[in-house]
Amino acid sequence: MTNVMQLDLFEGKVLTSEQQKRLDATIKSRKQASDNKKLETDRIEALLLRVGFKPGLDYVNTFTTSEVTKEEEIGWGENAFTVEFTSIHHSGGCFITYKKFYNGETKTFSTSVTREGDKLECYSITDQFRFYKPSTLFSKLKEKNERSRLEKESYVKNNTILDYTVEKYKKLFPKAEVKTGRDYYKTHIEFLDFKTVIVSFPSGSYAIYRLGYEKDKEVLHKKFDALTEGLKGIDLLHYFNNQ
Repeated sequence: MTNVMQLDLFEGKVLTSEQQKRLDATIKSRKQASDNKKLETDRIEALLLRVGFKPGLDYVNTFTTSEVTKEEEIGWGENAFTVEFTSIHHSGGCFITYKKFYNGETKTFSTSVTREGDKLECYSITDQFRFYKPSTLFSKLKEKNERSRLEKESYVKNNTILDYTVEKYKKLFPKAEVKTGRDYYKTHIEFLDFKTVIVSFPSGSYAIYRLGYEKDKEVLHKKFDALTEGLKGIDLLHYFNNQ
Protein backbone atom coordinates (compact mmCIF):
# COMPACT_ATOMS: atom_id res chain seq x y z
CA MET A 1 0.00 0.00 0.00
CA THR A 2 1.08 3.56 -0.60
CA ASN A 3 -1.09 5.24 2.04
CA VAL A 4 0.74 7.36 4.55
CA MET A 5 -0.50 5.16 7.34
CA GLN A 6 -1.81 1.57 7.34
CA LEU A 7 -3.79 -0.22 9.99
CA ASP A 8 -2.30 -3.56 10.85
CA LEU A 9 -5.47 -5.55 11.48
CA PHE A 10 -3.56 -8.43 13.04
CA GLU A 11 -2.01 -6.37 15.79
CA GLY A 12 -4.20 -3.29 15.85
CA LYS A 13 -1.12 -1.17 15.15
CA VAL A 14 -0.82 1.77 12.80
CA LEU A 15 2.36 1.84 10.70
CA THR A 16 4.09 5.12 10.12
CA SER A 17 4.86 6.23 6.61
CA GLU A 18 8.50 5.20 7.03
CA GLN A 19 7.57 1.79 8.42
CA GLN A 20 5.19 1.21 5.52
CA LYS A 21 7.97 2.02 3.05
CA ARG A 22 10.27 -0.50 4.71
CA LEU A 23 7.55 -3.14 4.72
CA ASP A 24 6.78 -2.54 1.04
CA ALA A 25 10.50 -2.70 0.22
CA THR A 26 10.83 -6.01 2.08
CA ILE A 27 7.88 -7.54 0.23
CA LYS A 28 9.22 -6.30 -3.10
CA SER A 29 12.74 -7.53 -2.36
CA ARG A 30 11.53 -11.04 -1.55
CA LYS A 31 9.47 -11.17 -4.72
CA GLN A 32 12.49 -10.04 -6.75
CA ALA A 33 14.75 -12.61 -5.06
CA SER A 34 12.25 -15.35 -5.87
CA ASP A 35 12.01 -14.22 -9.52
CA ASN A 36 15.81 -14.13 -9.83
CA LYS A 37 16.19 -17.59 -8.33
CA LYS A 38 13.53 -18.97 -10.67
CA LEU A 39 15.30 -17.43 -13.68
CA GLU A 40 18.68 -18.82 -12.63
CA THR A 41 17.22 -22.27 -11.97
CA ASP A 42 15.61 -22.30 -15.42
CA ARG A 43 18.91 -21.34 -17.05
CA ILE A 44 20.81 -24.10 -15.27
CA GLU A 45 18.17 -26.66 -16.16
CA ALA A 46 18.27 -25.59 -19.81
CA LEU A 47 22.06 -26.18 -19.89
CA LEU A 48 21.63 -29.62 -18.32
CA LEU A 49 18.88 -30.68 -20.71
CA ARG A 50 20.84 -29.47 -23.73
CA VAL A 51 23.62 -32.03 -23.19
CA GLY A 52 21.50 -35.01 -22.16
CA PHE A 53 20.91 -34.79 -18.40
CA LYS A 54 17.64 -36.57 -17.65
CA PRO A 55 15.22 -35.01 -15.13
CA GLY A 56 14.53 -37.27 -12.18
CA LEU A 57 17.54 -39.42 -13.00
CA ASP A 58 20.59 -37.16 -13.41
CA TYR A 59 19.15 -34.07 -11.76
CA VAL A 60 16.08 -32.75 -9.93
CA ASN A 61 14.46 -29.33 -10.05
CA THR A 62 12.90 -28.71 -6.64
CA PHE A 63 12.31 -24.98 -6.98
CA THR A 64 9.00 -23.85 -5.45
CA THR A 65 7.41 -20.58 -4.31
CA SER A 66 4.68 -19.92 -1.79
CA GLU A 67 2.91 -17.03 -0.09
CA VAL A 68 3.71 -16.99 3.60
CA THR A 69 1.90 -14.90 6.18
CA LYS A 70 3.62 -14.49 9.52
CA GLU A 71 4.77 -11.97 12.07
CA GLU A 72 8.30 -10.70 11.55
CA GLU A 73 10.60 -7.96 12.73
CA ILE A 74 11.45 -5.39 10.09
CA GLY A 75 14.38 -3.00 10.28
CA TRP A 76 17.04 -2.88 12.96
CA GLY A 77 17.97 -1.18 16.19
CA GLU A 78 15.64 1.46 17.58
CA ASN A 79 13.81 1.65 14.24
CA ALA A 80 12.87 -2.02 14.19
CA PHE A 81 9.20 -2.92 14.35
CA THR A 82 7.15 -6.12 14.30
CA VAL A 83 4.28 -6.67 11.90
CA GLU A 84 2.38 -9.57 10.37
CA PHE A 85 2.39 -9.57 6.59
CA THR A 86 2.34 -11.78 3.51
CA SER A 87 5.34 -12.19 1.22
CA ILE A 88 6.72 -14.58 -1.40
CA HIS A 89 9.12 -17.23 -0.16
CA HIS A 90 11.08 -19.64 -2.34
CA SER A 91 13.07 -22.81 -1.79
CA GLY A 92 14.94 -25.49 -3.71
CA GLY A 93 16.64 -25.26 -7.06
CA CYS A 94 18.52 -27.50 -9.51
CA PHE A 95 20.47 -30.36 -7.94
CA ILE A 96 22.55 -32.98 -9.74
CA THR A 97 21.96 -36.52 -8.46
CA TYR A 98 24.72 -39.13 -8.33
CA LYS A 99 25.34 -42.63 -7.02
CA LYS A 100 27.76 -43.43 -4.22
CA PHE A 101 28.57 -46.85 -2.82
CA TYR A 102 28.65 -46.30 0.92
CA ASN A 103 28.61 -48.66 3.92
CA GLY A 104 27.75 -51.67 1.81
CA GLU A 105 24.98 -50.13 -0.27
CA THR A 106 24.52 -47.76 -3.18
CA LYS A 107 22.90 -44.49 -2.17
CA THR A 108 21.67 -41.56 -4.24
CA PHE A 109 22.84 -38.09 -3.25
CA SER A 110 21.84 -34.64 -4.49
CA THR A 111 24.33 -31.81 -4.83
CA SER A 112 23.99 -28.17 -5.79
CA VAL A 113 25.23 -26.80 -9.11
CA THR A 114 26.06 -23.19 -9.94
CA ARG A 115 26.41 -21.36 -13.24
CA GLU A 116 28.84 -18.89 -14.74
CA GLY A 117 27.86 -17.98 -18.27
CA ASP A 118 27.38 -21.24 -20.15
CA LYS A 119 29.53 -23.29 -17.74
CA LEU A 120 28.63 -25.14 -14.56
CA GLU A 121 30.41 -25.87 -11.29
CA CYS A 122 29.67 -28.91 -9.11
CA TYR A 123 32.44 -29.85 -6.68
CA SER A 124 30.81 -33.12 -5.55
CA ILE A 125 31.08 -34.44 -9.11
CA THR A 126 34.42 -32.99 -10.23
CA ASP A 127 36.34 -32.59 -6.92
CA GLN A 128 37.42 -29.17 -8.16
CA PHE A 129 36.01 -25.69 -7.60
CA ARG A 130 36.00 -24.74 -11.26
CA PHE A 131 33.44 -24.33 -14.01
CA TYR A 132 33.10 -26.92 -16.76
CA LYS A 133 31.20 -27.18 -19.99
CA PRO A 134 27.88 -28.94 -19.30
CA SER A 135 28.93 -31.81 -21.60
CA THR A 136 32.14 -32.32 -19.61
CA LEU A 137 30.23 -32.24 -16.33
CA PHE A 138 27.84 -34.88 -17.70
CA SER A 139 30.79 -37.12 -18.64
CA LYS A 140 32.23 -36.78 -15.15
CA LEU A 141 28.86 -37.65 -13.64
CA LYS A 142 28.76 -40.85 -15.72
CA GLU A 143 32.31 -41.71 -14.62
CA LYS A 144 31.40 -41.20 -10.96
CA ASN A 145 28.33 -43.40 -11.23
CA GLU A 146 30.36 -46.07 -13.02
CA ARG A 147 32.97 -46.06 -10.23
CA SER A 148 30.18 -46.61 -7.72
CA ARG A 149 28.89 -49.55 -9.74
CA LEU A 150 32.35 -51.13 -9.89
CA GLU A 151 32.88 -50.55 -6.16
CA LYS A 152 29.64 -52.40 -5.42
CA GLU A 153 30.60 -55.22 -7.77
CA SER A 154 33.98 -55.54 -6.06
CA TYR A 155 32.36 -55.45 -2.61
CA VAL A 156 29.96 -58.25 -3.46
CA LYS A 157 32.75 -60.36 -4.99
CA ASN A 158 35.08 -59.84 -2.03
CA ASN A 159 32.37 -60.76 0.45
CA THR A 160 31.61 -63.92 -1.53
CA ILE A 161 35.30 -64.89 -1.40
CA LEU A 162 35.43 -64.01 2.30
CA ASP A 163 32.45 -66.20 3.19
CA TYR A 164 33.83 -69.05 1.09
CA THR A 165 37.26 -68.84 2.76
CA VAL A 166 35.81 -68.82 6.28
CA GLU A 167 33.72 -71.90 5.56
CA LYS A 168 36.68 -73.64 3.94
CA TYR A 169 38.89 -73.34 7.02
CA LYS A 170 36.04 -74.26 9.35
CA LYS A 171 35.69 -77.55 7.48
CA LEU A 172 39.46 -78.14 7.32
CA PHE A 173 40.04 -77.43 11.02
CA PRO A 174 36.84 -78.10 13.02
CA LYS A 175 38.55 -77.42 16.38
CA ALA A 176 39.83 -74.03 15.32
CA GLU A 177 38.00 -70.74 15.69
CA VAL A 178 37.68 -69.12 12.26
CA LYS A 179 36.58 -65.51 12.03
CA THR A 180 37.03 -62.43 9.90
CA GLY A 181 39.24 -59.47 10.72
CA ARG A 182 40.83 -56.38 9.24
CA ASP A 183 44.39 -55.17 8.81
CA TYR A 184 46.02 -52.37 6.86
CA TYR A 185 49.02 -51.33 4.84
CA LYS A 186 50.55 -47.91 4.37
CA THR A 187 51.05 -46.21 1.03
CA HIS A 188 53.06 -43.01 0.59
CA ILE A 189 49.93 -40.94 1.25
CA GLU A 190 47.47 -42.99 3.32
CA PHE A 191 46.60 -46.14 5.22
CA LEU A 192 44.43 -48.67 3.37
CA ASP A 193 42.66 -51.49 5.18
CA PHE A 194 41.67 -54.92 3.94
CA LYS A 195 39.70 -57.92 5.19
CA THR A 196 41.37 -61.01 6.60
CA VAL A 197 40.48 -64.52 7.79
CA ILE A 198 41.87 -65.50 11.20
CA VAL A 199 42.32 -69.18 12.05
CA SER A 200 42.95 -69.61 15.81
CA PHE A 201 43.79 -72.95 17.46
CA PRO A 202 43.20 -74.12 21.06
CA SER A 203 46.95 -73.95 21.69
CA GLY A 204 46.89 -70.18 21.17
CA SER A 205 48.62 -70.36 17.79
CA TYR A 206 46.95 -68.62 14.87
CA ALA A 207 47.36 -67.77 11.22
CA ILE A 208 45.95 -64.72 9.44
CA TYR A 209 45.22 -64.88 5.72
CA ARG A 210 44.80 -62.06 3.29
CA LEU A 211 42.24 -62.72 0.58
CA GLY A 212 43.11 -62.98 -3.09
CA TYR A 213 41.08 -61.81 -6.05
CA GLU A 214 39.71 -65.33 -6.57
CA LYS A 215 38.65 -68.21 -4.36
CA ASP A 216 41.50 -70.32 -2.92
CA LYS A 217 44.05 -67.57 -3.73
CA GLU A 218 44.46 -66.30 -0.17
CA VAL A 219 48.01 -65.79 1.13
CA LEU A 220 49.48 -66.04 4.62
CA HIS A 221 49.65 -62.55 6.08
CA LYS A 222 50.75 -63.16 9.68
CA LYS A 223 51.26 -66.13 11.99
CA PHE A 224 51.85 -66.83 15.68
CA ASP A 225 53.26 -70.08 17.11
CA ALA A 226 52.34 -70.34 20.79
CA LEU A 227 54.88 -73.15 21.35
CA THR A 228 57.95 -71.30 20.13
CA GLU A 229 56.77 -68.12 21.82
CA GLY A 230 57.12 -69.86 25.18
CA LEU A 231 60.55 -71.34 24.52
CA LYS A 232 63.62 -69.49 25.73
CA GLY A 233 67.38 -69.92 25.40
CA ILE A 234 68.63 -73.46 24.83
CA ASP A 235 65.11 -74.90 24.67
CA LEU A 236 64.36 -72.79 21.61
CA LEU A 237 67.58 -73.99 19.93
CA HIS A 238 66.72 -77.63 20.66
CA TYR A 239 63.31 -77.08 19.10
CA PHE A 240 64.91 -75.70 15.95
CA ASN A 241 67.45 -78.54 15.92
CA ASN A 242 64.68 -81.14 15.99
CA GLN A 243 62.81 -79.70 13.02
